[in-house]
Amino acid sequence: MANWSLSKKLIIGSFLLSIISLFFKWVDVGLFSVNGFQQQGYLFLLIFIYPLIRVNQGKHINKVGGYVLALLGIIGVILFIMSKTETIFGVTVNAASTGMYFMLISFVGLAAGVYFNAKGR
Repeated sequence: MANWSLSKKLIIGSFLLSIISLFFKWVDVGLFSVNGFQQQGYLFLLIFIYPLIRVNQGKHINKVGGYVLALLGIIGVILFIMSKTETIFGVTVNAASTGMYFMLISFVGLAAGVYFNAKGR
């Protein structure tokens, strides 16, 4: 692991963070909560396939393709977070919880990994 490039560390670390996020609460409304598996958050892991394959092969990631994947993940999670907004007794409440935000951070990490991969680091 000490010989890994910065981009490989970021991409693999981001992938591991996204897996960990699935075990956290994604929706929490007090009396009831659900984790990422119950919200089908594992589908977001598909975005990591191409970058993971390329860094494990030691090849460069297509810059545009990598950024598009990271952006798709970021937009997808933000839309998912926004979809968890409800009005309860006249008060607007967002029930998104920790796991969704960890997944969002993992996609930001993926974008950083793609950036450093393009720089050759």
